[in-house]
Amino acid sequence: MTSDLPEPVRAFDDAQRRTLDLARDVVSRLQTGMSARDVAALTVRQAAAAGFTGWFHTPEVHIGADIGAGGLSRLRNGAQTLAPGTLLSLDLGPAVGDAYGDLGITVALPAPGTPEPEILAAGRDCARAACGYSSRWKTMGEIVIFSHAWARNRSMELLNTQGIGHRILPKEGLLRYGFPRSAHWAARLARNRLHRLNPVRMDGMFAINPVLRWDGLTVSFEEVIYIREDVKRVLGRGGLSEVGTL
Repeated sequence: MTSDLPEPVRAFDDAQRRTLDLARDVVSRLQTGMSARDVAALTVRQAAAAGFTGWFHTPEVHIGADIGAGGLSRLRNGAQTLAPGTLLSLDLGPAVGDAYGDLGITVALPAPGTPEPEILAAGRDCARAACGYSSRWKTMGEIVIFSHAWARNRSMELLNTQGIGHRILPKEGLLRYGFPRSAHWAARLARNRLHRLNPVRMDGMFAINPVLRWDGLTVSFEEVIYIREDVKRVLGRGGLSEVGTL
């Protein structure tokens, strides 16, 4: 239920649900041979068709070895293309009204007779565990330390050990100017990031985005949670069990 959520959290919950619908739509249209640029252009078209009016951040699309590569993927100029079994990560931040979504998902293009890579299930579990561990009693830094330990205890690597997320900031104060892009820039400030040295207890909306690497493969999942006193909600979802799924 969303009726018990205050504004503007309710608006962000709706934006996240619509972002999930957009991700499902884009994934259903993926085809062999598409490049990251092709998928990004498709996402922009489908977002406009779905009624989104702007971007917290433009679509970030990575394929195969480019997932988690950071600047290296840009140097390769997006040479990777989709093929059966290839992993693709989507990071979507479309905006509507005074709210925006922020969703990260990794999928594998279906390969007949081939099971889903195990790293996908591990990535979902890691994101689910980080969201589940979060509470008003935890600091923003503790979520990073917990996620790093979760990966290490399973002989996996958390690539973004210094920061695995950020605050979701509403249209308030100075952020009213240039919103939602202003919120995106403000989310980069150290005080708004989930990095290991941030001692502030969790209160508000947060995007949590562990990037997990194992056996030569990398996956990235991102979810938005809301915490206020004893209330914790994964925005856009029916519950914690849905984290990382489409």
